[in-house]
Amino acid sequence: MSSIAAAGSPLMTSTNEEWYTPAAIIDAVLQVWERIDLDPCSSSPPCIPARQHYTKEDDGLLQRWNGRVYVNPPYGREVDKWIVKALEEHKAGNVSEVIILVAARTDTRWFNRLSLWPWCSIKGRLKFSGHRDAAPFPSAVFYLGANTDRFFEVFRKLGPMWMPVPDSAGGRAV
Repeated sequence: MSSIAAAGSPLMTSTNEEWYTPAAIIDAVLQVWERIDLDPCSSSPPCIPARQHYTKEDDGLLQRWNGRVYVNPPYGREVDKWIVKALEEHKAGNVSEVIILVAARTDTRWFNRLSLWPWCSIKGRLKFSGHRDAAPFPSAVFYLGANTDRFFEVFRKLGPMWMPVPDSAGGRAV
């Protein structure tokens, strides 16, 4: 999420679902797009320089998304809902591009939903803003959109890049 749990909360706790996006990720997103239209998982006050923010009170899952959307969903049981929402909004054409920062949980259903899109496996562990230590989990950044070349050009500096292999009919791998 683009917000953080109460200051001083332990990094290792499984109850911590909110993690401020590190500046390096925000900078990379802005290099890809120049502007962020929507942060649907915003903190209050917002830390993502987006034109529009949905806070927890707004419930971004219930709102219509538009434009270029940066998503850093809560890192808990509801992450799948955010992934499904991002995929649906993109498929419907409501959003032109989506960049999603998540924990690299390759064994989860939601991660595998995203693995049909280009992504970056972040080198090392991110140090989320407001925390003294690095996260206890690896991270990945996914891209939904048509400007894959620009995403690769920018994010390759942060880690290895992955691209799904098309199926024999030329579509996305399933």
